[in-house]
Amino acid sequence: MEFTLSIFLLLLMGAWFGYREIGVSFLGIHIRDLISTRVIGIMQFLVVAALCLLVIFAFDATSSRINNLTINEAYMIMCGIVMTVAIVRSVDQYTSVVTAFWGAVAAFAYHDEWSFHPLMTSALLSILAAPVLGLLFFILYERLFDRIIFRTDRHLLLKNLYMKRLALVGIILGGLAIAVNYALFTSPFLSSFLTEIDVTWLPFLFMFMGVLSLVMVLPMTAVLRNENPMAKPMSWALPSLYALITVLAAGNVAGTVLLGMTPVIVSPSQLRECSKMSKGTLHRSLVNLMSISVATPIISFLIVTALIAIGTNTILTFIITCFVLVTCLLIIMYSKQRRNHNQTKKALNDELTHNSEAGDERNRLDVAAVTSQFNVMTSEIDIKHNELVNLSLYIKQQRQYLDDLSKTLNDLSREQDVDLLRQKLRDTAQKLNENMRLTGEMDQFYTQVEGLHKNFVSRLLMRCPNLSEKEKRLAIMLRLGFSSKDISSMLNIEPKSVEVSRYRFRRKLKLDRSINIVEYLQMI
Repeated sequence: MEFTLSIFLLLLMGAWFGYREIGVSFLGIHIRDLISTRVIGIMQFLVVAALCLLVIFAFDATSSRINNLTINEAYMIMCGIVMTVAIVRSVDQYTSVVTAFWGAVAAFAYHDEWSFHPLMTSALLSILAAPVLGLLFFILYERLFDRIIFRTDRHLLLKNLYMKRLALVGIILGGLAIAVNYALFTSPFLSSFLTEIDVTWLPFLFMFMGVLSLVMVLPMTAVLRNENPMAKPMSWALPSLYALITVLAAGNVAGTVLLGMTPVIVSPSQLRECSKMSKGTLHRSLVNLMSISVATPIISFLIVTALIAIGTNTILTFIITCFVLVTCLLIIMYSKQRRNHNQTKKALNDELTHNSEAGDERNRLDVAAVTSQFNVMTSEIDIKHNELVNLSLYIKQQRQYLDDLSKTLNDLSREQDVDLLRQKLRDTAQKLNENMRLTGEMDQFYTQVEGLHKNFVSRLLMRCPNLSEKEKRLAIMLRLGFSSKDISSMLNIEPKSVEVSRYRFRRKLKLDRSINIVEYLQMI
């Protein structure tokens, strides 16, 4: 039972490797035109991974206590890793199966009194030394690539060609280095499987190794074949990839082969966060590094220590692991859904606020435009009205003058002195010549009145088309508020004639006696 459940847990961890650690190692490397088909890329990486696994098993560092785990120890370590990763991710923090692995191993080493010297050496190199080296190599490669490619005077197409060649070499070397790294990681668990099966099960074990390689390598190929809008540019991704290759080579080759120490297993998540520290995200990267390098191994240590102390059986441990995993997955899904809901709600509120502000601004501008236009029209109307009033007063003065002139002429007809009569006639003729502009002023008055009230006349004709010119002028004067006496004075007719004209005008408009004709005309 432990063997079967361990295979499931190892596949689960392999899926995490691929999608959360191997995949992000190649994020930002875009060479879609250099990889012909996805199948060829997958097969290349599968072959590399399978060969590396065979090399690791052939090498079989049996001197290490980690490579001699029992099936029960491997099972408990994998349960602790799965629960640790699930718990840390449920609180939206960064984590790594590598650092969780070291915390779980430390729990068994503390409980069973393993030799701490090689274990602590590997743990310190993996958790502390590797990230520091990764940051130093990232800075070194970034300056090197910047000097030989990005800041040169070469043509842009030539720069892209050099970048893609470097990326292709980096993918091959990176795939090889990561395959060795995670072969070292899975070697203790696979070694524990060998103690539980006979020789007839070896083909199935190799098939399982192929499936595990597929689960880990497939996301890397998927990342290479698809451009991610959230990825960093190639000027950042290339130095990060080569820093990862260098650290893995230094840790695994120099540490394992040359120095004969326990294999150094590096977390790509740590190296990626270290690379981000040189790009202005120091605070966030430090928080992520603390979560990966400190919080994750401590939580894993506590969980495995609790499992060892409780001493539960295999099924109950698996049930607890599945319960924690499912609970954390639900928390992650709920948090993601809530975050998306809040983002959508915020976006909608921002859009509504923007639309409301834009609508208020448009309304304000419309009101201001209408108010300005209304003020201009009101000012023009006031000017025209004042002109008409002044003109009407002037016409009244002219009428008064004509009345006075008529009386003067009557008086002159009774004058006996011929010389005096001639003198008075000359004076009267002179005054008359000065006031001969009466007809022109009247025409100007009617022209101004009709121009000012053109729209009114048009609307009036729509209601009563058979109006004469006199009736139109009468309607305009009534609308302006002139009385019958004023109109009679201006037109030089009797007030009674004005009343008759008003009566006929009412009949044409078919107005009832209760309706005030002046108010009616002002409403048109």
